[in-house]
Amino acid sequence: MLRNATDRLLALLESAGRHPLALLILPSIWMFWRFLPFWKDVDVVSQLLWSANEDNILHAPPIYAFLGRVPFWLTDKLLSGGGPSIFAEQHPTLTAVYTLVILQHVLLWTALRYFLFSLPYSDRNRGIVTLMLASVASLYSFAHTCGSEAMTAVTWFLVFGAGSRALTGRATWRTWVVYAAALLLAIGSRHINGLLAAWLPVTALVLIGFPSLLSKGRFSRSVPAAARTAGLAILVSLAAIGINRSVVSYLCKRFNVIERSTLGSTLSDRIATLVNHVSGVDRDRLLMRVSALTTDPNVRLAIESQIKLGSYHLGTEEVIQAALEKQGWHGEELRAEKDRIILRATMCFYETLDPRLVAIVLKEFARGWAPTSDYRVALSGPLATFLFARTVESEPLRWSNLPRLPMFELPIAQGILERAKHDPLLSHWQRIPILVWCLLFAVVGVWRLRRRTLPPELLLIGLTVLGIGVAVYGATCVCVFSQPRYVLPLLVSVYAFGSIVLSKGAWRTALRRDLDLMERPR
Repeated sequence: MLRNATDRLLALLESAGRHPLALLILPSIWMFWRFLPFWKDVDVVSQLLWSANEDNILHAPPIYAFLGRVPFWLTDKLLSGGGPSIFAEQHPTLTAVYTLVILQHVLLWTALRYFLFSLPYSDRNRGIVTLMLASVASLYSFAHTCGSEAMTAVTWFLVFGAGSRALTGRATWRTWVVYAAALLLAIGSRHINGLLAAWLPVTALVLIGFPSLLSKGRFSRSVPAAARTAGLAILVSLAAIGINRSVVSYLCKRFNVIERSTLGSTLSDRIATLVNHVSGVDRDRLLMRVSALTTDPNVRLAIESQIKLGSYHLGTEEVIQAALEKQGWHGEELRAEKDRIILRATMCFYETLDPRLVAIVLKEFARGWAPTSDYRVALSGPLATFLFARTVESEPLRWSNLPRLPMFELPIAQGILERAKHDPLLSHWQRIPILVWCLLFAVVGVWRLRRRTLPPELLLIGLTVLGIGVAVYGATCVCVFSQPRYVLPLLVSVYAFGSIVLSKGAWRTALRRDLDLMERPR
């Protein structure tokens, strides 16, 4: 009887490996059955509801902000015969919001399936990895959330899938189209994803150097192919970055927005964590050290305000604006000058390399690995929905123009959060930190490497996948105080790394074809 049960289980895994979508869609069905769409707080109001302005052109990348409105427009077109332009103010119905969220889930299934078939597993191994990925609640929670971070898992798995095909010599022109489109959407969803453009070129270069270190040149015949992959990846990555910048420039000209960086307001929140750890005489010393790095009186005013009043959003913005208005600045020029001043002021803090700030960043970076778990990341969507609903209730006049969506009502949002806290899909991995998963996958990779069932080149690809997640999360911690939702790129990379070290079969053939030919007796 036990043997029959085992055989049936293995048959189910093989079936799941041949048809992974059948398993990948089940968590999405569960999410739609249990929850209304989640809403990623006030940021999504500017991304998806406000008319085109500096907030959704400069501060938030515009590609998701405006493409995400297309489902709203299509729904309105079908149901009422018309709707506002995607650049105009939006008032989506709940049906329109569901259309966006359904599309995000479909994109997630598509990306995961593409990634799974980019790694030539045996059917059984693909079934195991499919089951593992379907169990990661964060992937589905963010797909269920209105907001640009819904594209993180989608774009990263597509980039890793297309990159894996290119690195193993199985890329076609369609592969490069997928890679380019995914990278374009990734960068057009979150600025920090610009680092993802370095992953494939760096990995190809690492594989070129790897034979000289461990394989003693036995893979030298594959070096030209890896070099071509690196070159093409660099060109595509530069094109994706260039297109994103061109889109921003075009929209700035169309809507009379001065093109500039708005990063300073975000960095100011990180600087506030340093200031909060300093008091008394130390604040005066910090003010002297930072102010000495600039001669601009407005920048010095912004530095002093951040130390004495708080971050850009907690008083410093008003101080800078009042000073600029006295100097005759107004309109869009005033807003652009505020952004320039706060960016320079915050960079002065960073230039001091204050060890207390470094310690804060490292401590928060460590928290992303433990105790943060899949559960904590997955809970970000319902928690943000609740926090935004509480804001709406506390400031009803400010938000009076919002569409009447049920998740904006505090009792409903609170019910969503309470249900999410105890939901079996979201909570089943809550006691396993991301660090434990990473160590587990690393042990499996080393064990399989020692048993010669995992080519060292493949392990290197997995390590670079892990590395880009670490780099993006580390850069995020440098720029802003850490929250569980910022851990999502790291979480995606950890599970992609695990998927790669669990692969089997055709990878060995694909990566070692040249070695087999060279070692064959003549």
